[in-house]
Amino acid sequence: MTRKALLLGATGLVGRDCLENLLASDDYERVCVLTRRPLSVEHPKLDVHEVDFDNIEACQSQFQVDDVFCCLGSTMKKAGSRQAFRHVDHDLVVLAGNMARRGGVQRFLVVSAVNAKARSPFFYSRVKGQMERALMKLELPLLAILQPSLLRGAREDKRPAEDLGNIVNRIVEPLTRWTDAHWLPVDSRKVADAMVGMALVGPDTGLYRLRYRDFLVFAGKFREKVTRAD
Repeated sequence: MTRKALLLGATGLVGRDCLENLLASDDYERVCVLTRRPLSVEHPKLDVHEVDFDNIEACQSQFQVDDVFCCLGSTMKKAGSRQAFRHVDHDLVVLAGNMARRGGVQRFLVVSAVNAKARSPFFYSRVKGQMERALMKLELPLLAILQPSLLRGAREDKRPAEDLGNIVNRIVEPLTRWTDAHWLPVDSRKVADAMVGMALVGPDTGLYRLRYRDFLVFAGKFREKVTRAD
């Protein structure tokens, strides 16, 4: 059975890799993308809509799909203020969850953060945690929350903290392979592979939080599935 997918945040680090995976997968017959900016990607099954996310509710018909992949996210520097950051990382994500529920979506997969906590004293972690809590209240058939630590990958915008974390990780990672090590930086490709892998070979219902070790498992399952298809 082929599926239809909706991707939000296709121009971001994980979103770009996720889009590539969805287009490469024979399990998806159509991939719809809502984006603020034009995409340089073209594909027969790709359906791109340039939208004003402040008016995203006008796009309810695009949420009549099987799976929604939400990779929306910003930074304080890029957003410009706490209010603007919360609007993207909390308000828009939760609104997308509501629209997914109204559209009858089976699976909603979202990128959060390893330190997400609704009552955290740290603003970033608190916003992520409150976003997760709001999504859980929607009781979607399947909600998969991916919680990476620092992300590796070629970003358009430089993030010194992530660059430093990646350098440290290259030194200590060989010493931590035997631990759960949820705090280890992870390639954006692994997260995107795990995201699509969870949708395709994971359970159909329930609430799941995926971290570093889970990324490795579901990324591996996705790559196995792609290899078999080839």
